[in-house]
Order: sequence, then structure tokens, then C-alpha cells
Amino acid sequence: MANNALIGTLVEVQRRTALVSGDDGAEYHCQYSPTIDLKSFSNFAVGDRVEFISAGSQQEAMITAIQPRTSQISRPGPKDRLASELILAANVDALLVVTAVSRPEFNPRLVDRYLALAEIFSIKALICLNKIDLDSSIPKELDYLMGLGYPVVRVSAKAGLGMDDFMQALAGMSVVLSGPSGVGKSSLIRSLVPGALPRVNDVRKGDGKGRHTTTSSHLYRIGSGISIIDTPGIRELGIRGVTRGGLAELWRDFRPYLNSCRFRDCSHTGEPGCAIQQAVADGKIPDFRYQSFLRIQDDLEEAG
Repeated sequence: MANNALIGTLVEVQRRTALVSGDDGAEYHCQYSPTIDLKSFSNFAVGDRVEFISAGSQQEAMITAIQPRTSQISRPGPKDRLASELILAANVDALLVVTAVSRPEFNPRLVDRYLALAEIFSIKALICLNKIDLDSSIPKELDYLMGLGYPVVRVSAKAGLGMDDFMQALAGMSVVLSGPSGVGKSSLIRSLVPGALPRVNDVRKGDGKGRHTTTSSHLYRIGSGISIIDTPGIRELGIRGVTRGGLAELWRDFRPYLNSCRFRDCSHTGEPGCAIQQAVADGKIPDFRYQSFLRIQDDLEEAG
């Protein structure tokens, strides 16, 4: 690192410039140095730790290097791009799955899909049950997931309920927002960061669903060392890079039974002597978890 280089975090990435939150507490609008080798990084991403030099009398502020990543969330790159993957967020500790009991209606299969994604990227998963001012009950599926070790925090971003517990659960972590449209992800940010830019749309009355409002990725820093990354790319993520045999490993409650199937290559969909299917039949694994697994397995087969 050069003697005059500063260190910071990318909080917003554009094609030719980036907004860097410096460790000195200041924000810098930086260009990218043409000498940076991106081969091992694919692209700049929100959350990246970078080295940069501040603006001088004869130069713009400029990013000069990217520091090694501890983790990343990515999706396949566009077919017309050389990079095989597009990094959506870097140096992430957890996937924050935002959901609600109603408006829109709770969708356990979609929650399971996000939990599987967290397992794929080897990061933690936290569940935020928003809009408890409309319905304070806990769906039985969430109660079960809590028993598997997935933390669930109940809040109302609109009414300001449960926000202290929410902050405590996220303390010291960098998290990426995920969840279906209409559950209040942007409202959650606005309640934590006064003046934040995410635009909020109401849930559609016709189908109870919301409209996605985030159009660009941004990292928000709030108290207790918390960073929240809001990226529209998260809604395009699918389960990928997983074999049919490896998919069951992503389900925490499946793992104790995986070595007990009669066949080593059991797909857990109809083979005799399948320990997973028997656990479902015995009520040890709830049917909603098994149905989520089957749905994603079907998607993998269609994609393959």
C-alpha cells in the first residue's frame, strides 16, 4: 500500500466512479485506477474494502487497489460479458431475510430458498418478521426455523416496534437485505437511516404483492458497527452450482438423516429406504420444508 493511500469501503458503485466511505469518517467520490487488475475480483462490488488516494490539485480521488474479500454474494454474469459471475456484495456476514405475516402473505418456500442461498455462500442467515403492527403472530414455519437455530426478530418499521432488538441482533455485522417485494425492506432502511433514499411503494391491493423499488446497490452504515446492503440483484438470485445430491446438504434439518438412506445417491424424491422421506412421514421434518426442497430440485432439473 502506498504511503499516501487511504482505506475505505465501497458504499455505491457506478460504471466509472464509486462512492467510498473512508475509515477516517469522510466520504469520497472516486474514479478507478486503470492499473487495477480485476481478474481475481470479476468486478467492483458494494462492500469491497479498497485503497484509494484523495483528490489533489492535479488529480481526482482514485481507487488504486481492492483488498482480499472474506465473502461474496454473486450471480452468473451477463452472456455478453467476459466475467463468469457478477459480484453483488462483498465482505458480507449474513443474509437478512425480511418477511411478513400478511400484506404480502407469508411465503415459507421463499424463505427456505433464501436460507439455502445463505448456505451456498457460507454466510449466516437472519430472519426479520416485519409489519407486526398488522399481525403480531408468528407463523408455525418460522417457529420451526427458530428451533433450527435461525434467529427471528419481530419488528414494525412503520410503527417503530422492536427496532432496539433488531439493532442488537445485527450489531457488528454487514448484512444483505433479501425478501419478496412488499415486505418493507426499503421502509426498514428508512427507519434506521433518516434521510435514506430508498423509495417506498404500497402493496398492491389486487394481489397483495409489492413492487420492487431499489434500482441500484447501496451500503448504509448505522450504529453498533452495522452495515446494510440493499441490492436489486438479490431478487434475481437462484439456486445454482449445486448438484441434485448436494442440494439436501443446504437443509439443516436434513443433514442428520443423509447418511441413513439405503442408496448412497438417493435423491430423496421416491427411492425406497429414503431416510428423509421417512423423517417427513414420521413428522420429524415438516412437510413445508420437504416441499421447498422438491420445488428447488425441480428448478435445478429444468435448468440442467
